[in-house]
Amino acid sequence: MIKAYYYLFYKFYRFGELSPSSFPSDFTSTFAITVLETILIFSLNFFYIDFVNKDYVLTFNLQTIAPLVVVFIVNYLAFIRSDKWKDYNKEFEQLPTDVNNRGTAIVMGVVLVIITSMWYSIHVMSVITGIH
Repeated sequence: MIKAYYYLFYKFYRFGELSPSSFPSDFTSTFAITVLETILIFSLNFFYIDFVNKDYVLTFNLQTIAPLVVVFIVNYLAFIRSDKWKDYNKEFEQLPTDVNNRGTAIVMGVVLVIITSMWYSIHVMSVITGIH
């Protein structure tokens, strides 16, 4: 699981290296992963409200903020404070092209699923609240 996490970082890092940016690729990769995880957390909260407890009110309390703090701490420790990701990146660079292409497709699929789930959960919440 940890290796998959670093592979996700590696793919974002490689994408960051290919695109022009004034920010370092390790920072942009960490930021992208943090945004994805934040989207996933909010999406899961919305699904919880829709399917488990329709009376639950999403507020910014410790129960909501704690997972976000954990995400920030884990990403900080894994990618900003530590250089362990560099060893993983070197390892992933050595993978055969077909394996890396499959990895790219899997990463794109995961990102697409997370973004789609967020879109769907926002849509469902707007229907529930009558804002649509």
